[in-house]
Amino acid sequence: MKKILVLFLSLLALVFVACGKDKDIRDILDKEKISSKFNIVEENEKYFEFKDKDDNRDVFRIFMYEKISSIDFKNPKKIDSLEEGYIEQGCDIIYKDKDTIMIGIFDPEVGYGYNIHNFDNSKTTLEIIVAIGSQDELSEKDLFEILKEAKSFIKK
Repeated sequence: MKKILVLFLSLLALVFVACGKDKDIRDILDKEKISSKFNIVEENEKYFEFKDKDDNRDVFRIFMYEKISSIDFKNPKKIDSLEEGYIEQGCDIIYKDKDTIMIGIFDPEVGYGYNIHNFDNSKTTLEIIVAIGSQDELSEKDLFEILKEAKSFIKK
């Protein structure tokens, strides 16, 4: 059931993602490290998605990386737009700053679902999205640890 919630949140996250131009996203991600621990779902020059190999994990994660256009990346209202969209969908805002927003939703039959959006320009104009499903409530600290893990797949 939590996979359904994660799938819903990941699809919802993709609704808010813009397309981008630049070099191949696969050049900035450590594909070897990713494929040793995760199942790659989709990959192309602008988008890369992978998920936990064990579908029955207590905390199931889907990681998505998308190159977005520099115009969209530089938009100072991008986080506010995400916030508005998620609030309209009945989600709770857990954390928000100029580069990151963390969203939560609870379904008594399925459990907890979270989305993390982070805009990273360390290598390119990249949006990192993590969709998470869990039977137990996760803390803000737990979500930041998952974001830290998501950033660890970007080559130094």
